[in-house]
Amino acid sequence: MADGSYDYLVLGSTPLAGLIAGLLATEHRRRVCLVGEPFSPFRLQRSIDISLAPITRPETLLLLKRSAAETTRLVAGWGKGLVGRVDPLFVAETPASIAVLGHFRHLAIALGYAVEPVADRSIAEGLMLRVRDVQLLGHGRFEPALEAWLGCHDVRHLDRAETVLTLRKDGTAHLVSGDHGAEAAQVILAGDDAVLDYLPEEARDRSLAPIAGAAMLLDTLKPLPAPYLSFLDRGVVLVQDGKASAAALLSGESSTARARLGSAAARAGALRLAGETVVGSLGTTDGAPFIGPARGHKAQVVAALGPAAAFLAPALARHFAGVAATDEARWFAARGPSRGNHRLLVGDYPTVPA
Repeated sequence: MADGSYDYLVLGSTPLAGLIAGLLATEHRRRVCLVGEPFSPFRLQRSIDISLAPITRPETLLLLKRSAAETTRLVAGWGKGLVGRVDPLFVAETPASIAVLGHFRHLAIALGYAVEPVADRSIAEGLMLRVRDVQLLGHGRFEPALEAWLGCHDVRHLDRAETVLTLRKDGTAHLVSGDHGAEAAQVILAGDDAVLDYLPEEARDRSLAPIAGAAMLLDTLKPLPAPYLSFLDRGVVLVQDGKASAAALLSGESSTARARLGSAAARAGALRLAGETVVGSLGTTDGAPFIGPARGHKAQVVAALGPAAAFLAPALARHFAGVAATDEARWFAARGPSRGNHRLLVGDYPTVPA
């Protein structure tokens, strides 16, 4: 790495972090360095990135719909098979989550999504919705294309294991990789993984709370009912690309994780666990995402965006570059640090226990 300086240091190992870094460089002409784990085809899938989630705030669904269309056009321009269309199934089984999913259904239909209830005897007391034509990032194909795009636009991508960072309270940073060092004018912790890795608990907003989780790879005998399945109450998300295996992300108590996974994937026949790793995430007690400075710190934090995080990257890049449209700027301002109870006015459904 040549000596020099950067306008932004983006921290994170997910598609969200890479997309924000690349968009700041390409669309907003900033000098950007990205620090995170390099992609490996042998690493378990730690994020499942889909362009729609059960959201109950209409302004959030509107923002997501616009930003997801931008993200899809961008990624589709890199090559074929990097973003695919799926018909996800969302499953609710308790009164609270059934109410959430029912409200989401009406909002999604109003915004032009094709949403339909699905009858299933296994959840006779619950609600299952199928949404047509939703975008899903193609794990294993997307990441190498992202790396190539970043390289073409001079975004420096450093391995976090080989980079020493000094984060300052004024939001700047000094980084050293090998024999060379550089300065960054603004740090962005882009995603739950970056916040958990780099930001001490006392610097996290009081609305944020860690959520235990795991990523698993499963060998299956039969295809799942849909290529993407999300069980809101069980804390299980399953994605299947083909018929031989499925990736799973679980959140919640580790002691019940395998039981919850087994019940969610029961129709895939006999399951064999091919791999497992710990994956933490962040949620908020008010249900609203968090975008704003850390507590007592000017580093910018992006956290608790959920499975649609990567598809919000264009709007986030405009926000950090200071060129967000009026409605976008209003959306971000309302989801910043806690001041009294103002976040409750934009809360969705809580992602961690109150």
